Amino acid sequence: MKAQKPLLAMLAISSCIITGLAQAPLPPELEDPECLGINKEPYHATLMPYKNLKEALAAKRYSSSYCRMLNGMWKFYWVPEPSQRPVNFYKPEFDVSGWKEIPVPSNWEVHGYGTPFYRNFGYTIRRDWPRIMSEPPRSWTAYKERNPVGSYRRDFELPASWQGRRIFITFEGVDSAFFLWINGQKVGYSVNSRNPAEFDITEYVKPGKNVLAVEVYKYSSGTWLEDQDMWRLSGIFRNVYIWSAPQVHIRDFFVKTDLDQQYRDAIVEVTAKIKNYSKTRMPQRRLTVTLYDARGKSVPGATGQAIVPDLNPGEEVPVKVSFCVTNPAKWTAETPNLYTTVLALEDGRETEWLSVRTGFRKIEIKGRQFLVNGVPIKLKGANRHEHWPDVGHAITEEQMIRDLVLLKQGNCNHVRTAHYSNCPRWYELCDEWGIWLVAEANVEYHGYDRRFDNEPRMKAAIVDRNVANVENFKNHPSVIIWSLGNECGVGGSNFMAALEAVKAIDPARPTHYERFGIGAGNPADIDSHMYVHPNDLRRIATDPHLTKPFYHCEYAHAMFNSMGALGEYNDLYDQYPSLLGGAIWEWQDQGLWNRRNPKRQFIAFGGGFGEVPHDHYFIHKGVVFSERQPKPHYPEMKRVYQWIGIYPVDLSSGKIKVRNKYAFITLQGFNGFWSITEDGRVIQKGKLPKLALAPGQEEEIIVPFKRFSPKPGAIYHLNVSFKLTKDQLWAKAGFEVAAAQFELPFATPSPVPEVDAMPPLKLCETSQTITVTGKGFEVVFDKQTGTFAQLKCDGKDILVPGGGPHLHLWRAPHRNDDMWAFRDWQRYGLLDLKRSVQQVSVSQPRPSEVRIEAVILAEGRQDYVVAHSVVYTLYGDGTIVSDNAVTPSGRRIPWARLGVRLQLLPEYAQVTYLGRGPMENYADRKRGSDVGLYSATTHQLMTPYAKPMECGNHEDVRWVAVYGSRLPVLMAQADEGVIQFSALPYPDEVLHPTEYSIDLPSSTNTVLVIAKRTLGVGSAGCGPRPLDQYIVWSEPATFSYVLRLLPAGTKDFVTAGRLGIPIIRAKPTPVPVEKIAKPKPPLIRGKAIAASSYEPGEGEIHHAVDDNEHTFWHSRWSGEPAQPPHFLVIDLGREINIAAVHYVARVDMENGHIRDYEIYLSNDGQNWGQPVIKGRIPRDADKFRIALPKPTKARYLKLVALSEHLGQPFATVAELGVEEASEKQ
Repeated sequence: MKAQKPLLAMLAISSCIITGLAQAPLPPELEDPECLGINKEPYHATLMPYKNLKEALAAKRYSSSYCRMLNGMWKFYWVPEPSQRPVNFYKPEFDVSGWKEIPVPSNWEVHGYGTPFYRNFGYTIRRDWPRIMSEPPRSWTAYKERNPVGSYRRDFELPASWQGRRIFITFEGVDSAFFLWINGQKVGYSVNSRNPAEFDITEYVKPGKNVLAVEVYKYSSGTWLEDQDMWRLSGIFRNVYIWSAPQVHIRDFFVKTDLDQQYRDAIVEVTAKIKNYSKTRMPQRRLTVTLYDARGKSVPGATGQAIVPDLNPGEEVPVKVSFCVTNPAKWTAETPNLYTTVLALEDGRETEWLSVRTGFRKIEIKGRQFLVNGVPIKLKGANRHEHWPDVGHAITEEQMIRDLVLLKQGNCNHVRTAHYSNCPRWYELCDEWGIWLVAEANVEYHGYDRRFDNEPRMKAAIVDRNVANVENFKNHPSVIIWSLGNECGVGGSNFMAALEAVKAIDPARPTHYERFGIGAGNPADIDSHMYVHPNDLRRIATDPHLTKPFYHCEYAHAMFNSMGALGEYNDLYDQYPSLLGGAIWEWQDQGLWNRRNPKRQFIAFGGGFGEVPHDHYFIHKGVVFSERQPKPHYPEMKRVYQWIGIYPVDLSSGKIKVRNKYAFITLQGFNGFWSITEDGRVIQKGKLPKLALAPGQEEEIIVPFKRFSPKPGAIYHLNVSFKLTKDQLWAKAGFEVAAAQFELPFATPSPVPEVDAMPPLKLCETSQTITVTGKGFEVVFDKQTGTFAQLKCDGKDILVPGGGPHLHLWRAPHRNDDMWAFRDWQRYGLLDLKRSVQQVSVSQPRPSEVRIEAVILAEGRQDYVVAHSVVYTLYGDGTIVSDNAVTPSGRRIPWARLGVRLQLLPEYAQVTYLGRGPMENYADRKRGSDVGLYSATTHQLMTPYAKPMECGNHEDVRWVAVYGSRLPVLMAQADEGVIQFSALPYPDEVLHPTEYSIDLPSSTNTVLVIAKRTLGVGSAGCGPRPLDQYIVWSEPATFSYVLRLLPAGTKDFVTAGRLGIPIIRAKPTPVPVEKIAKPKPPLIRGKAIAASSYEPGEGEIHHAVDDNEHTFWHSRWSGEPAQPPHFLVIDLGREINIAAVHYVARVDMENGHIRDYEIYLSNDGQNWGQPVIKGRIPRDADKFRIALPKPTKARYLKLVALSEHLGQPFATVAELGVEEASEKQ
């Protein structure tokens, strides 16, 4: 065994509580960053010896005659910290009969042992490298679970036929480090949880029963390099098996394929490492390498041989075999053609058979383009963690295949193995199914920033993990890029060493490491960055100084209701050859089932197990849910990523353009179909002419629909679809791979009912209400609330008390809104606007028409006010037209929408609509949602995010009908064009504070939101906020919508939805807030005459009193920043009786927002005395009134800033003024 280094830390954190068990110090290997393993076999390609050629051609490693799986139930004992572990458990005589059992593979936390942690980044133990047992805060879970240890035991027997062969044991994944014993003898140690650890156990095993013992530690030296965004779970979580090989064994081999300049013929070069494991000199033997096709037939001429020389005991030699192959079928993600390379090592008495699937492809970078087989490719995919909610990280092959089915059906051709080496079977499946892989090494120390970039003691570990990644998976054609790791400082000398090590093994594949950056300073082959704004992406694509392809390794952050602008990103990928493409973050939500309380079982996010610390909701950011049900993000991804482009040319004549966006296949394998819909119902359909477009080609075609007479008020769409003609691994024939929808220019005006022909209305006004009664309906308007108190049809009210339409400007945040917009909604009081009715009037210009006009003032916080003018025009047929004008006053902020909210009785749980669906969609995530006629319940319209939030929006809606059994119908309709709507069983006020969806109470109402515009979802959880065109800014605006009261039993919503609205009606007059709001006392600003420091240009002192909130005084920050306290002096120009001081923080960002302050007053500007007041400005107070204890006369004012909210040494003031005391004061 390797000699051990001195013990770095020997900590006994509690007394042993297990009676009769010896207490032992922490094994020193666990805190030694340079101890990477003891007695481990060197890393090598994934391989398995086979008994004969038949087995080798099948290439099923786990079914080999020379493999025995050790998966199953093992005896198990768990303790929360090392001093409590059963130190002698490895001895065969140690009695484990009373121990419980645990399945292997599994994570022990999933089975109730210890606490799962979720961290985005940051460690769950105290950050005190290299020590792992340092005392954390008492509130941390690790205070008691200092370093959990799992002790595993099982017996196994060796097949008699293995006699005389070398015996190995392989652990494909153990988190995070483990010691191994066989029959009471210590075999070795391993750290690095994500690459197979292999031991030669020949000298430790015996005929008959063998006792296997494994001691697993949750924390080790490897913990510092495994700070990935995931659940931190422990145990033996991948396959364990024993296998045997001859004494002279092909320990490793590398199959390289290269294509000629025409990308036609190939050369295969195999380098095998042959080792003599015996204790005697072994004579020479012959290595034969043969290529077999997919049918198991040898490829003519595709074979080669080499003589292996005599080998001394323990000696290993490399042997090369090469041969030519004439025009092999090429491997790409679109055409995953695989051969089988078989290696046979013969000595005249026995033959060792090994095999691997082989794909022929050549990777090149020419200029800024990434080419495979001479063809530029695009990567459109996702980052994928190995995780499933019921098993944690111990995923099965069936679960891998489920991912592959969904990925391929969603038009993904790419996966980044974020952020570690995956299970070996995953790479084999990607070879078979066709996925371009960016294979990432198991290195991330995000929570330690740059600490290890140049740390000499961490060099070996960082290099080792990269070597393991390359050696393990070098034979897989699906791997086209090696990634050195994720979010580790900026690289430094240790990553340069890793890069050199990777290139030394495999110089053919390009390399990537995002933290190297872009441009001349990047030593890797590919430029990369995360979460780049589309505008910046365009600049990168066109920058003449850049010379490498750009790979967007993480983008379109899909946390909860998000992933906006995916289409805009991919438009850029398609437009610019220099952009290789990107990977969405991330493929699936990483929820974990918490079943520890049978009465409360749920899929948890961070904190769901009571762990401290944790990163809460951040674990849910997938395109699909944790159990792989598609989220609304999935159809968007499928449509945006599709490889057949369909574009309008002349829709009136049916002319469209089809482009083959595949890189390697024609469109011969797809059938095209079309249909025409009228208000969502198919009225014509047919098949498109067969297209055989080559990659990159396009063609204009005519859709052969028959001419028809459009119906007044109806809308028509052309739908085009392409489907598979033959079964694929991932889908059956007839599966739709691409689609598009276009609105046809055939719309005719809606029929407008004649107002004078409608039944008359009865108007009754009191001091409190306005009541309008018509045939079969009655409407009551409340003058105190400025909205409808009742909407009755057939004598039944539709509204709950207080449920009439109100301006509704916020939403239960999407957890992306948290990062920007929600702060403003809270800061300016949008969650609880105080409404006051300023004026109400009613008129009846005609017997069948009544107009109600109202002006409502909605007041928030910090002087934020919205004036809402509305005119309701009621008609004798039960139609209510709402015309609205809003005028905000105060800071320009984003709104969740421009629209209103109604609250209906909970029985109104059925919804039918004509608009985009069936899943929710938003302005920046609607390409995959076609306009159609859809029906659902309000619960079905609520997207089941683990954390409740606003959801269920639908864009481009012509009308929506909400109804219930035997109840009248409320239809909302666009006045002109379209509206957006949602109809949910809960209001935002219930959704927002509720932690988990299972905690939602019974619904008490149906919440109907009608909007002209809705804020996009963006990806601001970790990336850009919505693009500007998808933001609803607080600006003067108008909007209209229509409500129709329809009798119970109405079923023909389509006809009702086609009716037009009378054009001639009163419109609201926008009312400036200043005309109706209470006047604010005038502020006196004076002149800024002195400051402790200022930033020239940007932060001049006069900016603090220039009546412009977008400029500001800033303490000096360039060069050597000025340190607090900072001060600013104002000359008010005359003596003022000051009642209050008004402070306005800078608008653009939070830097310099004052926290702790003091106010001084003076009459001469020299003598200040004691502060008249001191205190703390709340963090969310952009505008803050500091009321003095009593009015005080002074000419000069000094504001002293003691600290700022971000803890930086800055101070800023956008505006500073004083309020003069009134005579009453």
